[in-house]
This record gives sequence, structure tokens and C-alpha cells, in this order.
Amino acid sequence: MMRSITVLAGREFASQLRSGTLILVGVVAPVLLAVLFGFALGGSDTTEPSRVGVVDLDGGEFASSMQDEVLASEELSDIITLEEVGTVSEAQGAVDTGELGSAIVFTEGFTETVRAGEGGVVEVLESASNPVAGVVATSVVDQMSALVQARTLSVRTATAAGVPTSEVQEFVEANGADGPSLSLVDAAMADGAVDMSVFYASGIAALFAFLVVGTAARSLLLERRIGVLARVQASPVPGWALVFSKAIVGFAAALLSMCSTWVASVLIFGQSWGYPPAVFLLFAAHCLAATALTMLVATGARTDAQADGYVLVLSFTFGFLGGSLIPIFQLPDALQVLSRFTPNGWTANGLGSLVVSGGGIDSILLPVAVLLAISAVAAVAAGLRFRKGLLR
Repeated sequence: MMRSITVLAGREFASQLRSGTLILVGVVAPVLLAVLFGFALGGSDTTEPSRVGVVDLDGGEFASSMQDEVLASEELSDIITLEEVGTVSEAQGAVDTGELGSAIVFTEGFTETVRAGEGGVVEVLESASNPVAGVVATSVVDQMSALVQARTLSVRTATAAGVPTSEVQEFVEANGADGPSLSLVDAAMADGAVDMSVFYASGIAALFAFLVVGTAARSLLLERRIGVLARVQASPVPGWALVFSKAIVGFAAALLSMCSTWVASVLIFGQSWGYPPAVFLLFAAHCLAATALTMLVATGARTDAQADGYVLVLSFTFGFLGGSLIPIFQLPDALQVLSRFTPNGWTANGLGSLVVSGGGIDSILLPVAVLLAISAVAAVAAGLRFRKGLLR
């Protein structure tokens, strides 16, 4: 059976290469648009520094020292400014209204628990209207957490070594853990600027993934019209093998398209999209979702021309709502909520973490998990609809 699927997929892939469809729709068009948008609308996003509130419920030396480290960081001086806020409710209200981009909350007893080697809790309040501030604040807190964990480990090690409780603090401080020290370096966000060529290129890549898969879905309906599907069903090969082979080609072509746009953008504009393995993993998850959703939409089409129309509507609807055409934070609140139901929105979310904060694979686990969940649900629904319709 796998041999039949491989043969059918190879035939479809070769057909798209011969016709030029794969090269034109999958490579030339998205790369050309990404380059044009990059030159016309790219460049650094030089918005004013984001306002980040600080709620210090602790009032101790560790919370104060960490704030001083942030204020002294040259890397963050052009990106965020810190503002003191009295209570969590005030900070949440300011974040919700957009007065603050985000807020960092040092919980009560933070210094005492850190000093005692019991860890400490620092929270981040984020705003959908200013994702950059939220990502930077989260990055700062992540580094704070690493420092707290190091301090905790030092205290526990000293205690396990038999150091008297009254001498633990002095011992830890004497061995290089006398307080927090942040090293905040963000190569993906030089001078507080994000190059918009990355945004436009990644958005176009995500949008064209649907259009590329659409060519495979269209060919399936075309082959039904000209009798190819009927001949396959009359042979020992089941009809679903043809459908599966089309989906494989659609996925592979979409992934090739996204990677081509990615590589072209990096080579032409010299802007990193983040940790390459993480970018590739995110693209693969997006292409799986695009393949499943496009094949699901194709089940409702009666002709290949109708399938083209459905795919166009699907592609641009997800592109608009998911931030492929317009940054999500510029959309109305209601549409920002809808973006969470689109593959493009989660892909943009993952790329934002990679580009802005320089995260690794662990920073995109949630977007990838959501994309895989979307893929699974859509694939099951598409399989059931094909079974009741096209393959009957």
C-alpha cells in the first residue's frame, strides 16, 4: 500500500513540476512578494519604548536589586521603561487599557524565600495591544527565574554539606551567589528595533502555504472529473490512497514554499528569524494544519474551480485574522480573539517568540501543540467527509 501511495505522490509532484505550478505558486510568487514588501515597507520598527509597570509587593533587597539591573541594562534602555505601580489591580487595569504594555509583579516575601533557598515568584501581566513589551518582560522574568533557581540550588547544596543554618547566607554570598546579576542581550532586537521585513515575509509564507496545498486539492477534484479517481477505485488501490498522496504532496510543497521564502528573506535582508530548528518545526506544524484544513474545505467543493474559490477565501481569511497581512495587535479586540482560532495566528505567535526574545524550541511548544491539534481535528473531519462524498 505504501508503494502505491509513494507512486501516486511522485506522479503528482512530477506533474506540478512539469506544469510549473509548484515553482510559480510555491516559490516565485511568495519570494517575490516577500522581497517587494520587505523593500517597500520593511526596515526597523522604531516605536517608542514600551512602558512596563513594576508592582513590588516584596520591598526587599532582591526585588529592588533586580529592578536596578533592568534599569542599568543598555540593551533594554531603548525597548522598555519601568514605572512603579502600587497594586496588582492597578497594574492589571493599566495593562488592559493600554496605558502599560505589560507589568512585572514581585510577590510578597520574594526576598525572604530567595534568601532561604525556597525559590521566589515573579509574575507577568501582558497586553495583547503591545506584544513586544510582554515578550521582553517575560524574557526578563525568565532570566530572573534562572537566577533564583541558582540561588536556591546554592542554599540547598550548602545545607546538604552541613553548613549551619545561621551561616548559610554568609557561605552562599562568599561563594559567588551574593545577589542577582542580569545579563540581558537580545541579538534579534538590536537597539529596540524589529525589522518589519521579517513580519511581511513570514506572513506571506504562512498565507501561501494554504494556496500551495490548494493546488493539490484542486488536482484531486480535477482527476475526479476526468475519471482518474474512478479508475483508481476500480483497481486494487483504494481511493483514499490517492487522497492521501495528494495531501502528502500538498504538505511537502507548502513546507518547501515556506522554507524558500524564509531563506530568501534571510539572504536578501540579513535578518534572522530565530533559532533555525525551531523555525523549521513551527513551519512543519503550520503546513500540517494548512494541509488538513485545505483538504477539509475541498470536501465541500463540487468542481476544481469551486475548490479554488474556497481555498482563496480560507487563505485570506486566516491571513487577515492571523496576522499574516496586518499585525495582530493592530486588529480590533474581537478580531484579536478570533486570531487564536487560526493557524496563522499561532504561527505568528511562535515566530514572535523566536524573533523578539530569541527563544528556542521550548518557546514554541504551545503554538506547535495547538497547530498539531488543529491538524488532527481537521484531518479526521476531512477523512470522514471524503468517505461520505468523494470516495463513495
